[in-house]
Amino acid sequence: MSHRTFEGLTVGETIDCGTRSVSREEIVAFAEEYDPLGIHTDEAAAADSPFGDIIASGIHTFALTQRPVVEHFYGDSDLVAAGHIEEMRLPAPLRPGDTMAVTLEIADKRRSKRNEQRGIVTTNREATVDGEVVFALVNRTIWTR
Repeated sequence: MSHRTFEGLTVGETIDCGTRSVSREEIVAFAEEYDPLGIHTDEAAAADSPFGDIIASGIHTFALTQRPVVEHFYGDSDLVAAGHIEEMRLPAPLRPGDTMAVTLEIADKRRSKRNEQRGIVTTNREATVDGEVVFALVNRTIWTR
């Protein structure tokens, strides 16, 4: 991966950020620490839920997409900080044994109205399992220009 600059970003470009699998043990351990709902931690409660089994917390699903995005895009860039999450959706559950394919699309970029040394980049992050979207995020980030 080459260093990414604000000027070098192309609106419409999609970056393949690879895949990330998740195990039952990871789902339960994360949920016990951060989101201890029965659908994430308790086999019996999850079996009686509309999902029929344990599913990953939405917070966990989001977190699992972060490392691949950093490794394939943000890690060597002029990113300053996250600015604003515009939308986050979890249209389908992430289940034990699933492998997510993670992509990031450059949806828009513009100069900052407040600081001419900065740019604003809007990205669409998506994670799919077997072609079905399990996570989608529209995010604005702040970059050095």
